Amino acid sequence: MSNQTHQLEASLKIKFLIIGGGISGLACAYTLSASGHEAVIVEECRIEEKTEGSIRSPPNMTRILTRWPGMDAFLDTHATRCTGLSFRRGDTGAPVGAMKFHDEIMDELEAEFLVVQHEDLRRQLYLLCLDAGVVFIHGKAENIAKEEDGVSVTLKDGRNLHGDLIVGADGHNSFTRPFVMSESAEVEHVVSAANISIPTEIFEKDDEFRSLCRPNQFTIWMGSGSSLTGTFDPQCKTFNLSICSPTPLDSADSDMYDNYDLSALQPFDLSGYDPRLQRLIKSGGSCRPTVHKVFKQDDVVGFDGSLVLVGDAAHSILINGSHNSSMAIEDAVTLGTLFSHLSDRKQIPVFTETYEELRQSRTDETRISEYQSLVQISLPHGELQQLRDDSLLLTLDAAFDDFENCESSDLLVQAWEQYLVVFSYDASEAVDNWWSKWSFTVE
Repeated sequence: MSNQTHQLEASLKIKFLIIGGGISGLACAYTLSASGHEAVIVEECRIEEKTEGSIRSPPNMTRILTRWPGMDAFLDTHATRCTGLSFRRGDTGAPVGAMKFHDEIMDELEAEFLVVQHEDLRRQLYLLCLDAGVVFIHGKAENIAKEEDGVSVTLKDGRNLHGDLIVGADGHNSFTRPFVMSESAEVEHVVSAANISIPTEIFEKDDEFRSLCRPNQFTIWMGSGSSLTGTFDPQCKTFNLSICSPTPLDSADSDMYDNYDLSALQPFDLSGYDPRLQRLIKSGGSCRPTVHKVFKQDDVVGFDGSLVLVGDAAHSILINGSHNSSMAIEDAVTLGTLFSHLSDRKQIPVFTETYEELRQSRTDETRISEYQSLVQISLPHGELQQLRDDSLLLTLDAAFDDFENCESSDLLVQAWEQYLVVFSYDASEAVDNWWSKWSFTVE
């Protein structure tokens, strides 16, 4: 496997102003720098500030990361391999079903499903960007504009930055999104969520906590109207638990760096959960609540091709799901690989339009699939919930092999097929395929 996502460097080098220094902004800065371009990141928070929570890296994301310098070794020491999904009843913690990531399938995908601490991955991407020559500017973007000779970003302190193209990588409460998407963009759903970071050491002191989940499994506790998810790694300092409800609650909204005390969890009805889970949550020192508006995918390119949105600024794939970070990394690879072919300024709007075309259906399908999955694991008690549990129970049968042989459960087959579609996608390969077919029209 190649050690980098692409090896080409553009013959025409331009300057990208990237608003946002989170995972998506750092990934874009690296891929664009690796393509030979100048990348400048504008970030309001200090990059070195401590962050909490974990990031899921499914095979389509892991495959990309392992191609970047030093990332393979980093993941070996800092990531937890997830061997599968464990579905449990929220009220008792009893196992209901399992989705195992078979070694044969993961070998074929050439990547693992990993979980890595947000702070660790952000720091590693930051170091990768420093090595690639990315420039970091501490400040808050207050305005952006299209100019005759490029684009500009005005900072709150009055500084003006000039470049050729702006990348909006500033998260789900994006400042740059309104410059591209209509404010009346159709909101399909409102999801309430919160992340709770709990010291892992408490598992060593409490047998009841240890009985809640197994190491190296992604555990899903299915409640009535909400669900809890987490991955336990005894070697990590924190156990990160997420609670999500597919219905709007009177919740606070924050960025990933904002911590609230546990009173912010009051809108979530936790009374129906296993008392052990309730006690585990109370052992957390703080939480990070989020109100996530799931909007219908719209344009992600503006300013006549001079402004591009990436990550959570571009699409509303569930922040607390399995694929929002992987979609952001794929966005970065798509953008970087396209602009590695830049040889004429006239190609800029062509490449940004192609970026939008390549990413729209992919992120659309993932957004819909992620929300539907959340609804399934949060079904209220009743007939649909019982049908779901009966289907999942099939996987606990000792004779169960894999989902392809599970003819009696269309639900499981469909879920597994959706996972494989997402896992097997290669963003760099998608651009290469487009280039081999259409390069003659832009060269």
